[in-house]
Amino acid sequence: MLLDIGYAGSHGLKFPETRTLNQLPDSALALGNDLRTQVPNPFFGQIKSGSLAQSTVSRAQLLRPYPQFTAVGSTAADWAASIFHALEVKVEKRYARGFTILGSYTYSKLIDTATGGFSGESLGGGGIQNWNNLRADRAVSSLDQTHRFIANAVYELPVGKSLHGVPGRILAGWEVGAIYSAFTGPPLGINSATNNTFAQGGGQRPNWTGVSPKLSNPTPDRWFDTSQFSNPPAYTFGNAGRNFSGVRADGTRQIHLSLHKNTDLTEKLKLQFRAEFFNLTNSPQFAPPNIALGNPQFGVVNAQGNLPRVVQFALKLMR
Repeated sequence: MLLDIGYAGSHGLKFPETRTLNQLPDSALALGNDLRTQVPNPFFGQIKSGSLAQSTVSRAQLLRPYPQFTAVGSTAADWAASIFHALEVKVEKRYARGFTILGSYTYSKLIDTATGGFSGESLGGGGIQNWNNLRADRAVSSLDQTHRFIANAVYELPVGKSLHGVPGRILAGWEVGAIYSAFTGPPLGINSATNNTFAQGGGQRPNWTGVSPKLSNPTPDRWFDTSQFSNPPAYTFGNAGRNFSGVRADGTRQIHLSLHKNTDLTEKLKLQFRAEFFNLTNSPQFAPPNIALGNPQFGVVNAQGNLPRVVQFALKLMR
């Protein structure tokens, strides 16, 4: 038996992440409805297309850092960062008497300022809320998994080894393998279905009461306590963070089983039979709930996140 215990840590800097540069200064939001007032357009006649080609524009447009543009951004700007800490444990029983087992467990935490839609940001509270205050978006990552456990085993069945002829060919040479996986679900963030900040960039999250929205027994109809969130007033940003570590999507708990046998047909030919059972127990894993405040399905799970049991058989002729 081998026991391995270790620590892993990393600090990532200057990750490429697009940045918006033409959001209103936070102080301008105090003007409220006056931001939407139409005023003479100083660029009229100079710009030939788009909203800036009109004789009037909103006052908000002229208060932007670059009023002559409707949008200014920096693609793949190197501003994002992350930090990761993990306890890693591995237990292994070396192959003996036809049996081997390997188990690994990781207890970790990943914090970052942005993840990106491709990597799972759709689970969190949307994109950056306020480009003038990037630190407010530093939170537990949408990729975070507090607990991650995987165990796999292979056993060579001792049946038929002493038999000869047809009985030996049928009963001998079977191996069974299993993989058990148990992962914590990713953290969820809450966003607003309607953005009423009028900040000309960024998004809006709801206000949070400060009480954990985690439920002791979440159900698909009520995955978290939605009463802890409310719409912020117009021209303000909500105080909810990008993600909530205590409120997570459904975790993974699955067993995969395989059974295979190699049969020597001749000195050069071997026939392999495989039977594989994915999600053996047919356990459902719920998809993430709706996280948009203002949506009628807010806090409701309406889909399954994994496949039901899948069984497949295969024959393979090898030389």
